[in-house]
Amino acid sequence: MINIAIIDDQPIVRQGIVELIHINDNFNVVLQASNGEEGLNKIADQAIDIIITDIQMPVLNGIAFLTQLRASGNNTPVLVLTTFDDNELLVEAIKAGCNGFLLKDITLEKLNNAIQAVASGSYLIEPQTSPSVEDVNKQSITLTESITDTEKQILRLAAAGFNNKEIASCIHLADGTIKNYVSKILEKTHSRDRTQAVVKAIQWGII
Repeated sequence: MINIAIIDDQPIVRQGIVELIHINDNFNVVLQASNGEEGLNKIADQAIDIIITDIQMPVLNGIAFLTQLRASGNNTPVLVLTTFDDNELLVEAIKAGCNGFLLKDITLEKLNNAIQAVASGSYLIEPQTSPSVEDVNKQSITLTESITDTEKQILRLAAAGFNNKEIASCIHLADGTIKNYVSKILEKTHSRDRTQAVVKAIQWGII
């Protein structure tokens, strides 16, 4: 059973999410909150497997909620579910510590899959627009090995949703070469898959 907390300022949205995910017998909504502050107070007394939160909320918004949650030492997986298709919000949410970022117009099947994936420790970033971070202040990070310019280019394309074949076509390299680059990226960033590597690259200011 996956215990879920839902934080959203609109009661009708919260109820809609509850009704959707209760179709899955493995999901159990244990608490609801109308803003981040209320969520922090309620979560402290509950065993939660995943938190689903909106971003734009009164009192304490989703980004501030995430920041305070992580600062308190709480590492419960957080899935951001929002109507705002905004690159800056995506980057802010990732830097604040979210594990997933989806838009509210997703299908029930994708929501169910996302909840299970994020609750199990996976990262899932699927906005409709590509998460470009060119306008975000770059942050330095020391890696065991440096990320090359080609690897950064591959990470940017992966963040935009391109698969290996499409990336190969974009930068005029063979499919096998791209696979080798991706393997090196995963090793350098200590990531288990491309999605986690992209999330880390954004968090660390690499792309």
